[in-house]
Amino acid sequence: MGYLAYGNTAASIEVDDEVLTHLRLVTVTKLRRNESFPLTLAVGDGMAETLWLHASIPLRFAIEEEAAIDRTLVVSMMNSANSAGGLDLTRDEFAPVIAGSRTLHAMSA
Repeated sequence: MGYLAYGNTAASIEVDDEVLTHLRLVTVTKLRRNESFPLTLAVGDGMAETLWLHASIPLRFAIEEEAAIDRTLVVSMMNSANSAGGLDLTRDEFAPVIAGSRTLHAMSA
C-alpha cells in the first residue's frame, strides 16, 4: 500500500500499489506535457475527493511495491484523464481494478 501526498498539507491519500503505479505513469505523462487534469478518488465512507493536478502543485507518490504495468489500464486511464471530466477512479470502468485493490482512504502523515 502506497500513498499520494498532494499540496502542502500533511494529509495523504492511501492507494493500492497497483493503482498508484498506473496513476503515477499517467500523471507524470500528463504533467510533463503541461496538461492539468482533475483526479477523483474514493477516500472511504462513501466519500470521493477530487484533486486538481497541475505542475505547480506539489505532488508525491510513495509506492511500497512496484506493480507490473498493464498497458490496457494505462490507455484507459489516459483516455479518462484527457476527457472533460478528468480521471475519475470511482467510475464503473475502473471498478474491477479498484475492487481488486484495498480501499483507498485518507490518512494523516
